[in-house]
Amino acid sequence: MITTVTINPSVDKTYIVKDFEPFELNRATRIIYNAGSKGINVSRVVTQLGRETCVLGFVGGQNGELLLSELRAEGINEDLVRVEENSRLNIKIMDISTRKVTEVNEVGSPVSDAQLNEFMEKYEGYMEKSKVIVISGSILPSMSKRIYFDLIAIANKYNKPVFLDCGGILLREAIKASPYCIKPNLKEFADMLGKKTLTEEEVLIQARGIIEKNGVKCVVVTLGGGGAIGVTKDEAYKITPPNVEVVSTVGAGDAFLAGLCHGYMKGLDFSSQLILATSCANAKVAEEGNNVPSFIELLGYVNGCNVTAL
Repeated sequence: MITTVTINPSVDKTYIVKDFEPFELNRATRIIYNAGSKGINVSRVVTQLGRETCVLGFVGGQNGELLLSELRAEGINEDLVRVEENSRLNIKIMDISTRKVTEVNEVGSPVSDAQLNEFMEKYEGYMEKSKVIVISGSILPSMSKRIYFDLIAIANKYNKPVFLDCGGILLREAIKASPYCIKPNLKEFADMLGKKTLTEEEVLIQARGIIEKNGVKCVVVTLGGGGAIGVTKDEAYKITPPNVEVVSTVGAGDAFLAGLCHGYMKGLDFSSQLILATSCANAKVAEEGNNVPSFIELLGYVNGCNVTAL
């Protein structure tokens, strides 16, 4: 089973708009609701890939009830801690004329020490039954920036590989606990290093440094439409996807991570894991809003990916 941690889940509300104009009245032609946030998005995709999964984190209020109903509709298991505060609502405005998405994400509400302890106990209770742990996304206000470090340390105690997707100070602290894999996007990776951006050569150098210093087994940095760079102690590849009409980039990185975990569990070699992940991300950007592609679509771009050894 792939257990995903989404500490700060959301309901994603996507407005489909034609010719979106800021500061003007715009009318939505359609509205799409999805259970959202990184870890939940990973669970939604791995479910399509045929994997058992369970979502851990916090949920509450009317938004939380909607989120739970969406998870049930998609057949996704959850063991979220119930809280009183409303789960966040994230707004996406997708302009079908330009294929661009404007996002407004809420920050979420704090939880009590008792609720956090309940979550930590649930999390540790899932170690025995989990093959892979995915920890991703933002945390709640007032939470320690080392919470991901603590979660990784627990997983390491049970010899469970952690795939981590976050950025900035969260990533900088978490890698000290030696997760199995980190998968930031280029901006998140640069933010962690205190830089505005990085060249591909700099990504390679920094990734190798993290592997050597922090005991991370693989570093994967996604490049948006440019594909991804994956690095281990002995290997490094750039995967370039085939061209596809981009409808929505929401959740593409999460689809990539889902494919990466699926490939890892299938025992594929590293380059094949990256190809599968890239195919899943490519399939996702061809979908409206935060909708999840079908199994066939997720695997449909594998043969079109180009692999370059670095």
